[in-house]
Amino acid sequence: MVRIIVGVSILLMSLFPLLVADAQEITDSSSSQVIIISPEPGQALQGTVLIIGEVDIDDALKLELSFSYADNPRDTWFLIHEIEGTIPGEFNLEWDTNTLTDGQYTLRAVLTTGEERFTSTVPGLRVRNYSVIETSTPQPTATPAPEDTQSPTVTPTMTITPIPHTATPLPPNPAQINTRDIGFSIGKGAAAAFGLFAILGLYQYVRNRRRSSDR
Repeated sequence: MVRIIVGVSILLMSLFPLLVADAQEITDSSSSQVIIISPEPGQALQGTVLIIGEVDIDDALKLELSFSYADNPRDTWFLIHEIEGTIPGEFNLEWDTNTLTDGQYTLRAVLTTGEERFTSTVPGLRVRNYSVIETSTPQPTATPAPEDTQSPTVTPTMTITPIPHTATPLPPNPAQINTRDIGFSIGKGAAAAFGLFAILGLYQYVRNRRRSSDR
């Protein structure tokens, strides 16, 4: 029994370097061998989403589509689709997001060959099945160096806007006499003169009566 155990141990020890070498041959790399065209980074998703991508390699053995939460410290991925055997040059696969909680996710395509594994990721995908869809957030683009582009110099020009002059009416003159006031004043004067003549006539009449009675 002891000899069998020792023999198996020696055999495993002899095969261990070969196993390690085979495991190290498969490496991860991101390149244009596989690319996800749609959805785009920062896009808002609802319901069933169509994933469109391209594969540019002949000896591919397996294609995996998976997603993860945007905050993924443990590097945990959830499988959506897996294709083995003949991998088409263009793939169109559906992703049902109805069962996901609204939030931000990352989509990944992994293409495996005999020796390498190529990946393509789409970050910042916003699942909005139960909340308001905000404006899509574009990914930052490279800013050209100052020596590559010359910004035109804009010279500000002053525009004079004429202000229309509005005539301001003068306040009414308290000393101003209108036609109504003149008529009213004339009427008062005539009434006063008539009253004065009436009083003088009455006075003269009374005086004449007294003279007649004295005689």
